[in-house]
Amino acid sequence: MIKLIPAPHEEKFNNTAADYLLRDGCSHLGLEFPQEVEARVNDYARGSISYDELKTFLIDGEIISPYFEQGFRPILEILPVLYRRDKSFSVQCFEKLDIYNDWVFSRDELALAMLVNEDFATLADLYEDLVKETRRRNEAIAERVGTFAESLSSLHILVGRLHAPYVADRLSEKFDVKVIILEDICLTPLDESIILRLKGFNFSSEELAVFLHRHREFAREAEKEGKGITDLLRDSEMEKRFRLKRYSDLA
Repeated sequence: MIKLIPAPHEEKFNNTAADYLLRDGCSHLGLEFPQEVEARVNDYARGSISYDELKTFLIDGEIISPYFEQGFRPILEILPVLYRRDKSFSVQCFEKLDIYNDWVFSRDELALAMLVNEDFATLADLYEDLVKETRRRNEAIAERVGTFAESLSSLHILVGRLHAPYVADRLSEKFDVKVIILEDICLTPLDESIILRLKGFNFSSEELAVFLHRHREFAREAEKEGKGITDLLRDSEMEKRFRLKRYSDLA
C-alpha cells in the first residue's frame, strides 16, 4: 500500500503531516529530496548525526534552500521518533538533482517574465518549457518511487501537489495507492493550468493569458498583504476573488 500525501511543503502543512505520519505508523517515508542525500538523512534518523549537522550539510551544500529546510523541519524532526518506534524505518529520497534544478530554473524564468511582461502571449514558449520540465520531473519521481516501492509492503509519500496527480495515476497502474488529502487548500492559477495541461487539456493563447494574468495578480496580492502564497490559498475570500480551484477539484 502506498499512501500518497499531496503537500504544499510549508511549515504549517507539514506540522499537520507530521502528526498524521506519527498517528498512522509510518514505516517507510518517501521525501522530495535528492537521492544524493538519502544516506545522510537516514544517518540523522538513526541518531548518527544531529539535526544541526544535517541542516548544515543540506544548506551549505546548496542541496536545499533555508526556506525549504524550514518548511520541511516538522517532517525531519519526527524521523528519529519513527526510527525509535520501528528499527526497520527508512527514508527514500526520490528527486534527481539535475532534473529538479532544471525544473526550478524553468519555473523561476517564467515567474520573472510574468512580472515584467504585459503581453502574456509572448510567454507561451516559457510556459511550454515549464510544462515539459514538470512532465519530466513527474516521470522521474514516479519511476523512482515505483522502483523502491516494489520491495516495501507499506510506504508513505510526501509529494508536491503539482506532481501528485500524475504520480498517483502512474503508481496506480502497478500498486495499491491511496491519496491522503490532509488539507484541501487551493492551487495557484499557474499550478492549476499545468495540472490541466498534463491531463491533456490544450489552451488557446487567450486562455493561457487568463491563467497567467490571474496568477500574477494573485502573487501581487500576496506581496501587497505581506503574506505567503499558501496563506492566501487558505483564504476563502481569495478563493472567490481569483476563482481558485482546490486540489481535490483536479486530482
